[in-house]
Amino acid sequence: MIFSASTMVRQLQLKQELNRIRQREIPVTDYTTKVKEIGDALGSINVIVDEDEMVQICLDGLAQRYGPIRTAICTREKPPSFFNLQSMLMVG
Repeated sequence: MIFSASTMVRQLQLKQELNRIRQREIPVTDYTTKVKEIGDALGSINVIVDEDEMVQICLDGLAQRYGPIRTAICTREKPPSFFNLQSMLMVG
C-alpha cells in the first residue's frame, strides 16, 4: 500500500501522541478512551497497533495512584484485553 505524504505525517503524529499520552489528572475513563481513540485513528489509516501494545501503552501512562493495579496486571502470565483493562481500571 502506498501512503500519501499527508497520511505519513498523520501516522507519525498519531504514533507520537500515543507514545506520549499520560493520564495525569484526567479521569481514567477519559484517559483510556483517548488511548483507544488514537489506536482507532491509526487503524483507520491501516496502521495496526496490537492489543498487547495498547495495553502496555495505557499501563505506562497511568497516574501513580494506579501503581498497585499496574503491578498486578504486569505480573500476569497473559495481559488482559484492552476492554478488560478498561473494566479493571474502572473498578480500581
